[in-house]
Amino acid sequence: MLPTEKKSGSALKSESNKGNILILNHDRLSQRSLFELLSGSGYKVDSSSTLKECVSRLEENEYNLLLADTDGVSAAEINKIMKDRSISTEVVMLTSHGKIGDVFTGVRNSSSVNYLVKPFEDDEIMSIIHKVTSGFKKIVKEKMAAPKSVRNTRRQAETFYNLVGQSQSMKDIYQLIERVSNTKTTMLLCGESGTGKRMIARAIHQADKKRKDKPFIEISCGALPREIIESELFGHIKGAFTGAIADRKGRFELADGGTILLDDIDCFSLDLQVKLLRILQEKEFERVGDHRTMKVDVRVIASTNQDINKAVAEKRFREDLFYRLNVISINIPPLRERKDDLELFVDHFIDIYTKENHKKVDGVAQETLNVLKMYNWPGNARELENIIERAVILDTNGIIENDDLPEAILSATRPIESITVISNEPQGSSLRAAMQEPEKIHILRVLKEVGWNKKKAAMKLGVNRTTLYNKLRHYNIAAKAPGV
Repeated sequence: MLPTEKKSGSALKSESNKGNILILNHDRLSQRSLFELLSGSGYKVDSSSTLKECVSRLEENEYNLLLADTDGVSAAEINKIMKDRSISTEVVMLTSHGKIGDVFTGVRNSSSVNYLVKPFEDDEIMSIIHKVTSGFKKIVKEKMAAPKSVRNTRRQAETFYNLVGQSQSMKDIYQLIERVSNTKTTMLLCGESGTGKRMIARAIHQADKKRKDKPFIEISCGALPREIIESELFGHIKGAFTGAIADRKGRFELADGGTILLDDIDCFSLDLQVKLLRILQEKEFERVGDHRTMKVDVRVIASTNQDINKAVAEKRFREDLFYRLNVISINIPPLRERKDDLELFVDHFIDIYTKENHKKVDGVAQETLNVLKMYNWPGNARELENIIERAVILDTNGIIENDDLPEAILSATRPIESITVISNEPQGSSLRAAMQEPEKIHILRVLKEVGWNKKKAAMKLGVNRTTLYNKLRHYNIAAKAPGV
């Protein structure tokens, strides 16, 4: 405890001073610095290092202001405490740039939680404290930003043509989209399933001033049978095949003047690859069963979640088509490589699904946010979206907490040491046993990353499931983590 002049509630109220302030900060050095600054400026100051201690002080005494550091508690938790206990104390959250998303999530629908971004100068914090303790409400201040524009600035920063993310890798993608937006060049989007290839394709279309008001057509090449996909792409005339009872336009024709997204481009058969190459080079094609040549002006964007270079090497994908598609390529990093964006995604998905389900969710508990950050997200942003949708629907108290998450997420984020390993053999000290230990640890780590999904684990390890199960038996590893 810092040397504070601890008084009862009545003593605090009766004494004449600039105001009564409570500090919540687990870092003793920062806590002492704030205490000395504020007490030296004429404020009566109390300090707390834990949320429990802070709540106790708020219930015992009356404070004009609570200064809470987001390194130890989330804005959502503070907001909930204030509401549940009907505490009217003004709040200023001291946060870093990377945690602004958490503050915005926490202050949604609140009129008494404000924030200041670290690092800040003494005069900045004194200015906001003076305004808050003088009766001003909803003071929102960010260094070098006008107070009224902070939320708008954040919204504009986190959404680029509806794309979410402020990590450096996403900023690089935004910059590339801007540079190619008004060209006709073909583009190849590469990335794991769920990373947002479709959203990026739409952003490219929307950023193109000449094409944004024209059609955006997408087709999943891997979802259609070989007999159908040619007609879907190029159209057909009446009588071209059994069931062709009328002329029909294909996707390229429908996309004329706009953009077409060819998802799962690696699924194209070799003969269709020839026809696609012709469209890219000559801008022309024929409908199935027709001899008339048609011209189109379409920007082609292709996407894949496979190693297209490997497909070229194995002669499953034409090299000339690959070069034609790969004029500009965008490699979209998985969510596990841009965890800085996770809070923005969480906030974005909460906004979507609270409105869609008519729910009121103020945010995510800090402990739960830490769990989400620890998880490896094999399904990327799409998996996170599904988890947040589920959590919003199941939530009962306005704050998403651990019990709103699937057990698979919680199990996958437990330490490896907590995974059950069954061993019927004495621990050996032989060289062979020692050499096998790294393999066992690696298998456990991969299983943990994919939530103990054996199929995904086998794929990630590069073995079939039979081999994986043999390894599990060999190492006497339990079939699943505790509670799964």
